[in-house]
Amino acid sequence: MSNYTSAPLTTRSNTSKASMALIGSYGYNYVDVVVSCIFYVFIAVMAIFGNALVTGSFIRHRRLRTFTNYFVVSLSVADMLVGLISVPMWMLNLLYSVGDQVFQNIFRSMDIFAGVASILHLMVISLERYYAVAFPVRHRNTNANTYIILLVLVWVVPALVAATTKYSIENLGKKENILFLFVVFFMFPLLLILFTYAGIWVAARKRIQPMLTSRSKKSDMRIAVTIALVVGFFIIAWLPFFVVQLVVVYCGPRSCPQAFDPRLLLFLKFMHYSNSAVNPVIYAVKIPEFRRAFRQLVAICLCCLKKLQAREELELFSATDMRGSVEKSPAVSPKPNTKLSVNEKS
Repeated sequence: MSNYTSAPLTTRSNTSKASMALIGSYGYNYVDVVVSCIFYVFIAVMAIFGNALVTGSFIRHRRLRTFTNYFVVSLSVADMLVGLISVPMWMLNLLYSVGDQVFQNIFRSMDIFAGVASILHLMVISLERYYAVAFPVRHRNTNANTYIILLVLVWVVPALVAATTKYSIENLGKKENILFLFVVFFMFPLLLILFTYAGIWVAARKRIQPMLTSRSKKSDMRIAVTIALVVGFFIIAWLPFFVVQLVVVYCGPRSCPQAFDPRLLLFLKFMHYSNSAVNPVIYAVKIPEFRRAFRQLVAICLCCLKKLQAREELELFSATDMRGSVEKSPAVSPKPNTKLSVNEKS
């Protein structure tokens, strides 16, 4: 979610007009931008690879296809889009000063879409976990259509918000727009998430699940702790960004000059993009089923890679041997095409 505008970056030496200008309405330093882009590339690769592992494991292993994991893998797809689209567009905007209005609108919309989608996914996952722990019988008897509707909503709502961002800024104003996003799509879901996890801990301590086995209770609590970690990292990654956005919009550079520090913006963007790469690591550490699935999937990929390399080496050696045998074999003179006479035939 970005409302910052781009402008040429300042460097120590005067660059020619022919050279690519780097952005920075707040005076970005060339070294800071390059170093930041290195970290952005690392985050993008981790987000794509890690969330691809989550999605691939979910598809390959039937045991992982629980109702909760449907939302988890949906969140992984949203995080993968951050690595595939949002981070590269931010780097392109940062490095080459893409001032085209269409590009800026697409970038802003994708940033908002990814952020709102992540928040709504975490909110729905926390509600589903609370429902599973507090009302296990009802949870088991819940119709699958309910989960399908929720999955559709956590994608449709962010899409509508992102699509109407330009209209909201033009009609409501930038201050009202960022305040609306902060209250409706950050503070309200965050309070709801905290409330549901408080309910989960209370329900677990009172042991209101007599029909569940101790193994089921342990599994539910492990999942709850995992999602709580995901939410915790989400707050760490996004809350500073929203706070600084509000300060920038409402205070201005004279009242709060520290909020306009270009290095601060680079760091905040790194923080909220890194949230998309953290979630798969949490799953691998806290959920044994995902950890085993990750290992198997990586082993399969490495095995396929080794087979492909072996096949290429075999084809290369066979082609070399054939070429060498052709060069070493003596030329065979063709047999004369002699025709037998009538007497010889007889």
